[in-house]
Amino acid sequence: MVTLAQYRLITFLLLTVLLSIIPEKVFACDTLNQQNNPDKLTLLNGRIWRNPYTRVTGDQFFLENIFFSGSVIFNGKRFDNLDLKYDIHNDELILSIESYPVIMLNKEMVDSFSLVLGSRIFRFINAGNDTPDVLKGYVNVLYDGPSALYVKYSKMIQPLGDDGINDQFYQRHQAYLRKGAEIIPVEGKRNLLNLLEDKKSEIRDYTKKNRIRILKQDPYTYIRVIEYYDNLMKQQE
Repeated sequence: MVTLAQYRLITFLLLTVLLSIIPEKVFACDTLNQQNNPDKLTLLNGRIWRNPYTRVTGDQFFLENIFFSGSVIFNGKRFDNLDLKYDIHNDELILSIESYPVIMLNKEMVDSFSLVLGSRIFRFINAGNDTPDVLKGYVNVLYDGPSALYVKYSKMIQPLGDDGINDQFYQRHQAYLRKGAEIIPVEGKRNLLNLLEDKKSEIRDYTKKNRIRILKQDPYTYIRVIEYYDNLMKQQE
């Protein structure tokens, strides 16, 4: 029969063993997580983000003022399952990692990134700022074939009062066509057809037959036209 003294001794020994084991397991788990994600901390090579536009109506972000699931090619290495926002007013990519401040990623080290919205994936490349090309900063790649279609988004602030309380954001975009070695702004249907002038009559017939509407306010409507142009050029080779 176990005496009270023996019972207390056994209980003490069991607690001692448990307390010595639990920290080791927690430490091992933390170490494992760090081993699985050692490079993720390299993404923190940026500046702490703070929102200076709390008094402006609207927001400075692409699509919505939420963190999207996405990925980044950072200094040549891919990172997936990230929480990202794209500030199109300042052309900065913002990252949220649990237990760390929200930061603006070092733009010089971001090669490209993607944002996921439902079934759609928006892919952006960093065209750089020290380049003679018309493309600067982050641009959305809508189509990438022998030709390519890019869109540059921006948001501007419309001042509506002296104190800044009534100011509001409004959005603009500019589409660009890469044809051969040239990158040219696209200003709508007529301009696009003129840029593809060597196949202009075929494209007119194609858009009419397939009831394709080309809208300046929606550069995605350019995609089928440029794809068709590239197919015509391939057939000519």
